[in-house]
Amino acid sequence: MEIGCSTVLFRQYELERALEAIRKIGYEYIETQGVGPWCQHVDIEKTDPIQFADLVKSYRFKGVTALWMPNGNIISNPQSVDSAIRSLEWAAAAGIPVVNTGDGHKPDNVSSDEAMRMLGERLNIILDATPACGVKLAFEPHGTFSLTLEGLRQIMALAGSDRIGINYDGANIHRAGYVESSQNTSGWKEGGKKEDEVVVLKGIVERVVHFHAKDLDKNNIPVALGTGEVKLAACIDILKESGYKGVISLETEGDTDFDETVALAEKSYSFLKTHCLI
Repeated sequence: MEIGCSTVLFRQYELERALEAIRKIGYEYIETQGVGPWCQHVDIEKTDPIQFADLVKSYRFKGVTALWMPNGNIISNPQSVDSAIRSLEWAAAAGIPVVNTGDGHKPDNVSSDEAMRMLGERLNIILDATPACGVKLAFEPHGTFSLTLEGLRQIMALAGSDRIGINYDGANIHRAGYVESSQNTSGWKEGGKKEDEVVVLKGIVERVVHFHAKDLDKNNIPVALGTGEVKLAACIDILKESGYKGVISLETEGDTDFDETVALAEKSYSFLKTHCLI
């Protein structure tokens, strides 16, 4: 397994400053986001993918592990289809193997069956429009259905394609909620009944193509890995046992100041080296 760090930790700062800090700590891979204004380190309509890849290489990173797409709430946001197609094409041009997304919050006036049907239809349009790009579309536990084991299984069954996978985030499962950004706003969304992040991972581990390492204190505030209440070590052990060869990518909500973020990333890097590089 490889160790990475998302630039979203430094979402309030310019991309170059984030890259410099992450590389100085020792991380060899990064993940980034195109979710404006939450973390618009990449604008897929304006940023040249080749120039972006060259910028990352100039900081001596080995690669970019994933891109969180704009308009990623596929059920609730009709712009998500065009956004996903564009993101997959952009990622392919930049040499990024995974685009992260979410099912999003189901509108109250839409039934669960109808929401799943809508999600399946939109997924098929996305896949049909990008047959040769080779980039995987990974669902993070980031919506009404994906915060549960059964919901993740239902989503994985919608499209018979190995290009659909999971970007597993045990912290979102642990707290049964996530931050959803849309247009110029962001806010907290809750899921259903809280499930155990280890049990859920065991049930879908064969579909994991990317992994978010995020830890939370008792108030659900992100903290350095290994210092909170998320069962990260147990989750990493499950990945090892399954033969997972992908990336473990540090993530937070990016709400701390620069020096605090560096300290959190340094402590987390030590944790990941201990638990991943064995």
